[in-house]
Amino acid sequence: MPSAGPPSDGLDARQRLRRTARKESNGQVVLLTVGTTPREGGRASEAGDQRYPTELVHPSVTELATEIRRLREAAGLSQPELGTLVGYTKQYISLAERPKNGVPSRNLVIALDKALDAGGTLLALHAAAKHRQREIRRRSSTSAIDDARYDAENMLGRSVCPPSDGLSVQHTEAHSISAHIPALRRALDSYESPEDGPIRSIELLRPIVLSIIDKRLRSDYAELAREVPALLPELHRAIADCRESQRAIFARCLFQVYRAADAIAEKHGYSDLSARIIGLLGSVAAETGDELVQASGSYVRGEIFFSSGELTTGRMMLERAAERIQDRDSDSAAATYGALHMRAAVMAARAGHAALATAHIDEATQIALRVNEGIHLGTAFGAASVRIHRLSLAVELGDFGAALRSATGWQPPTNLPAERRSHFYIDLGRAYYAAGRTERALDALHTAHCVAPEHICAHPHVREMIEQMHIAGPGIHSTALSALQHAMR
Repeated sequence: MPSAGPPSDGLDARQRLRRTARKESNGQVVLLTVGTTPREGGRASEAGDQRYPTELVHPSVTELATEIRRLREAAGLSQPELGTLVGYTKQYISLAERPKNGVPSRNLVIALDKALDAGGTLLALHAAAKHRQREIRRRSSTSAIDDARYDAENMLGRSVCPPSDGLSVQHTEAHSISAHIPALRRALDSYESPEDGPIRSIELLRPIVLSIIDKRLRSDYAELAREVPALLPELHRAIADCRESQRAIFARCLFQVYRAADAIAEKHGYSDLSARIIGLLGSVAAETGDELVQASGSYVRGEIFFSSGELTTGRMMLERAAERIQDRDSDSAAATYGALHMRAAVMAARAGHAALATAHIDEATQIALRVNEGIHLGTAFGAASVRIHRLSLAVELGDFGAALRSATGWQPPTNLPAERRSHFYIDLGRAYYAAGRTERALDALHTAHCVAPEHICAHPHVREMIEQMHIAGPGIHSTALSALQHAMR
C-alpha cells in the first residue's frame, strides 16, 4: 500500500480535517455506484439480481417493501433522491422496494426509517419480515448440511475448518451465549451495590483481565460469556472497597472487562444491553483519571452511532476525542489518536463522505509510521490495521475495484488479533461478491471463518451476503454455500 505523504498545504492534520468536513457538509459528497469495478470497466451490477422464488417470499417482506415505497412517494422523493439522503445508491433503494430481492439490511432500514420519519414502523416491519423469511428458508433448505462441509473441501482445494473450531459447533455456541445473557445483566446490576464476597489482589486480577482482553480480540465470545458475569461483581466490590490509591488501577481493569461484556452484547444483537454497558464503561473510564482510557471509551462509544445510523454525530464525537490527545506524548497516545481516526474514517465512508474518510485514514497512516503494530489499551493499531481499514473504506464507498487492488498480493500478518484479520477477509469477500466473483467471495469468507469463527457467525454483512447467495439458488458453489449457511444459523 503506498503511504500517503503529508500534504503540502501548510495546514496541520486537525485543520485539514476541519476544512474537509466543511466541504463535505456543503454538499460535496461522493457516492459511487454499487457494483462498479473501475479496473475492469464493466457496467454496474445490481446486488439484487438474485431473487427468491415467489413461493418463498413471505407476505411480511412484501409489506415492508410496499411501505418503504409508500413513504418515499408520500415524501415526494425519487429513488436517487432518497438514496442520496440516506447515503446509499439508487440501486439499494430499488432493491428495498422489490420483495423478490429479500429483506434489506437492518442498517439501510434504520436510515430509511429516520429519513422518512416512520417513527420505528419500518424497523418493526423489518424485524417481522426477517423472522418470517428465515423460517421459510429453514423449511425449504435441504438436509445435506453435514455432507456439505466435505464437498466444500473439494471445491476450495483445501481442508475446511475442523469440527472443533468449525461449522458444526456454532449453533451450540450461540445458544451458550444466549444462556449467559441473564447472568450478565444481573452482574451489571451489582455495579452500585455489589454483594459481599472475596476480592483478589490486583496482582492476581491483572493476568485474568489480560486473558479477557485476549479472548475479546480473538472473538472468543462463548468463553467470555461464561467468564465475564462471574468476574464483574468482584471488580465492582473492588472499586467500592479499595483504598483510594488503588481505585484507578481497579477501574482500568473494570474498563477492559466492560469492553469484553460489550463485545458479547453488541456482536449478538443485544443493542439495549450494549448501550447500557457503554454508559457504565464511560463512567468507569472517568474514574481512571486517564485521558487515554477516556478516549478509548469514546472509540467504543462509536458503536452506538454505527447502530443508530447517526454517523455524522458519531464521527464528530470521535474527532473531538482525538483533538484532546497530545499524540506525541507516548506510543499509547499516538495509537489511541490513530485508532480514533480509523473509526472516524469508517463512519465517514459509510455516510458516503469519501474525501473526509480519506482525510481521516491518511491521518491514521501518518501516525502508524511512528507506532509499531500492537495492542494499545485494548485496541489493535499499526500499519497493518490501517491497511485493513483502507480496504473497508473502499468497500463502504462502493469502489470494489479499488478494494480488490488494495488487497492484491497482501494478507494480514498472523500476529494481528484474529478479529482484525477476519475483518480483512470479510471485507475482501464483500468486494469479490459485489464484483460478481462468488467463488472468490466464498473462499474469503471461508478463510475469515477459520480465523475467527464466532466473529464471522455474528457479523451482519456476512449474514447479508449468505442470504443473497441463497436467493441466487443452487449452482456450482452450492456445497460451500450450504456449509456457510449452516454456520450462520
